[in-house]
Amino acid sequence: MAVVVTAASGFDLGYVWKNQAGQAAQAGPERSAGGYYINAAQAGEPPGRWWGPGAEALGFSMGQVVERRPYELVYRQVDPRTGEKLGRSRGNYAKFADHLARLRAAEPHATVERLLELEREAAQATRQAPVYTDMTVSLSKSISVFHASIRENERRARMAGDEAGATWWAEIEQRYQEVLQAANRAGLEYVQEWAGMTRTGYHGARVDGQEPGRFEEALITVSSWLQGTSRDGDPQDHIHNQIARLVKTVRDGKHRALDTVCLRQVLGAVQAVVATHAECGMTREFGVDWVARADGNGNEIAGITQEQMDAYSSRTVSITDRMPAAVESWTAKYGRVPNNRELLYIRQEVTLASRHGKDGSALDWDALTARWDAQLGGELASVAPRVSDLDARGAARADACPVGALGVDAGGLAQAARARPAGPDAADGAGAGGSAAAGAGRRRVSRLGGAGGLPGGAGVAAAAGLPPP
Repeated sequence: MAVVVTAASGFDLGYVWKNQAGQAAQAGPERSAGGYYINAAQAGEPPGRWWGPGAEALGFSMGQVVERRPYELVYRQVDPRTGEKLGRSRGNYAKFADHLARLRAAEPHATVERLLELEREAAQATRQAPVYTDMTVSLSKSISVFHASIRENERRARMAGDEAGATWWAEIEQRYQEVLQAANRAGLEYVQEWAGMTRTGYHGARVDGQEPGRFEEALITVSSWLQGTSRDGDPQDHIHNQIARLVKTVRDGKHRALDTVCLRQVLGAVQAVVATHAECGMTREFGVDWVARADGNGNEIAGITQEQMDAYSSRTVSITDRMPAAVESWTAKYGRVPNNRELLYIRQEVTLASRHGKDGSALDWDALTARWDAQLGGELASVAPRVSDLDARGAARADACPVGALGVDAGGLAQAARARPAGPDAADGAGAGGSAAAGAGRRRVSRLGGAGGLPGGAGVAAAAGLPPP
């Protein structure tokens, strides 16, 4: 897939705000009506957006920009309108200090090395009630490189004093963001339909052979945060979907805990949904083609080389370089070679041990893109025009993939397609039309279905309203 979807328990309400611009000020940088920053040089990630029928029940509208105070109230289980407490409080478990004190009392003569081990054991034993479930949608590296190239073109135009060119590239970047947001919304809709559940009653015993507890439909509340960098500062587009712990039960309107088991069981399907929408949306908006990855795990944008992707994969390289020493240490400790499950655990430990904290300052996109361009030998700006229907001063082909294919956002993206910005020097009538466009759409949609593990050629073409390939 061009997308990987994971879920993890979330505890830190401040994490997504660290790279937001204007949080300390009364008025942040100027934004468009859609919530985007007008000038890419203005630091900061895009603002979060509310999503979900549960969010609407709390007074938010779909896509509304997230503000700090109501955000804190929602995730602390308080109605932001009335101040009323929602549902039961989170569980109160023994804290790290309590576990450590118990372990130390059992071994009063422990050495310094043993005390460090006891601290790790206490940390592993410490249980916390999560504030939310973080369903993270991570885009493939080629997609992130494509985005970085758009940013670099805007920076170069602005540095050259080309205001019209900078504005055009900024609009392209806004359209790119909306493609990802639309694909993410499609995934959240799937989550609501198939995993919007809470458990009621008692599930610990059976009465007359039947479990008295029930699984009931519930409305989820989500804040979604599109971010563009990895912890190591490489281009890495991903969306944090913070699904609130409490959901609103449809039957009686009470707030209860989300059943996260149901959520985790549908992650594979959510991944397929988001990947299909993202790939088709980018093909329609920018005319990109897709090729299967060498490892068989989905697709990458055709024309972006492995060397270019590797240039921005310092985190993966760092983890891979540390693995041999970690495996050797494990083997020496336990006297045998780790199995596949244990190797996965070791890799997770290496990942956590080498993870950098996120800088609390707002991002300087100009400084980042200039650094990324240098890493690629000054060739970053050429990537997006070379692999798409964009050129340095022209518009994308409007009919590369039909609006609404595979259900891709027929609202915002259709509007964006109709209002497609033309480059300052673009020739009239740029782009193919008629049957040639339909052929391109059939070819690309067929490839999306086959490579993505979803219904192939004819089925996908039918869903998109195209003749069979």
